[in-house]
Amino acid sequence: MVSTLKLSDIISKWRDALQASTAIQTYCTTKYSQTPNIYVGINGKNPPADSKCPLIILYPGAKSEGLELEEYSYKLTVGWAIVQEASTTTDNITEYTGVAECDALGQLIYLELAELSAENPISEVHYSIEPVAYYPRFPGRMDITLKVTPVNGYSIEY
Repeated sequence: MVSTLKLSDIISKWRDALQASTAIQTYCTTKYSQTPNIYVGINGKNPPADSKCPLIILYPGAKSEGLELEEYSYKLTVGWAIVQEASTTTDNITEYTGVAECDALGQLIYLELAELSAENPISEVHYSIEPVAYYPRFPGRMDITLKVTPVNGYSIEY
């Protein structure tokens, strides 16, 4: 038996966890008066409108498996976006509220995913927010790597 884990199984588990997250649902309802729209994949030619924000997108990824590898790796991407036009100015400092709100939602997503599998936790995250190019939409993105030590003859549980 070859040890393998489907990327779609990881994405499905993440989708369900994000949908069930009280912290994420409460944050979005409090800030934006709606729960986040969750997408598995996305139509890049016709992306969701601002009215669909807040949104969370789970992107398919890549994996490295095989009998010669001592450690398997699974790389997936999670994106999110909020719409926020508000800003505050105090003296000579202007702060766009969307920066902190986008980061707060990203942190909630990261914490939810980080707690899903004690046996195979998140190994690496590359996290970024784009606070300029899409104003008043504030998108964030994290590229997540899971590393799993396989045991030949056994299925991988995640």
